[in-house]
Amino acid sequence: MKELRGRTALITGASRGLGLVIAKALAREGMNVVLAARSPELLEQLAAEIRQMGVRAIAYPTDVADEAQLRHLVEATLQEFGSIDVLINNAGIEAFRPYHLINPEDIVQTIQVNLTATMLLTRFVLPHMLKAGRGHVVNMGSTAGKYGPAFGAAYGATKAAMIAFTQSLRGELYKTGVSASVICPGFATDGGIYEVIKQRTGRGTPWYLGSTSAEAVAKAAIKSIRNDRPELIVNFPALRPVFAICQAFPRLGEWIVRVTTRRFLKQAATRD
Repeated sequence: MKELRGRTALITGASRGLGLVIAKALAREGMNVVLAARSPELLEQLAAEIRQMGVRAIAYPTDVADEAQLRHLVEATLQEFGSIDVLINNAGIEAFRPYHLINPEDIVQTIQVNLTATMLLTRFVLPHMLKAGRGHVVNMGSTAGKYGPAFGAAYGATKAAMIAFTQSLRGELYKTGVSASVICPGFATDGGIYEVIKQRTGRGTPWYLGSTSAEAVAKAAIKSIRNDRPELIVNFPALRPVFAICQAFPRLGEWIVRVTTRRFLKQAATRD
């Protein structure tokens, strides 16, 4: 979808981190934005700031783990704007724990927020996009979904599922005017799940893991919409060659991932 100006974007997890930066980036492209998250005050502050950019912005406090609230979010957006041209499934929570110690309810919540909400909200939005003959869904995955990290089994599983979900959607939606992309950020140093890890450990990511920024992720989201990109991995240095090695040589890939990530992620998973 090349033309974004005047279109409407719905963004979950919009009150802070990556969602906040993506919302502002879309507004700079001339898009009206619907902001969804659980923090009414933060959403209203962001909506007021975005309105100063000359576009419409509305805050809808929403718990994405509640199906009824997701349905209401879609209905309210359509009533206000008449269409949903871009859906950014960004809401997510981290779950970095030793798996034998993680609370079962945390596993369920991670799946509900990271994956089930993405799939349900997409299901509710797609009929309207298909009827209009245009639209794009952007799913916020993670490099954790490209190769499951130690101490992040629940989180990585949800992100891997989002990648597969996006691939399936692209196959179904071919030549309909509607499509989907998945963005896989690395360690985001100024927003997102890994900012929580950084605060928990009291240190940044090791240099060999690289990092990304919220602005880089926002640019990738816009690129994926304009150019219909299947998948964008956002990290420096580039990680796609590493993932290619993991696919071609699983034992070697496992060793590379283990020696480069395990120590840091163990700190993140075990430190209060």
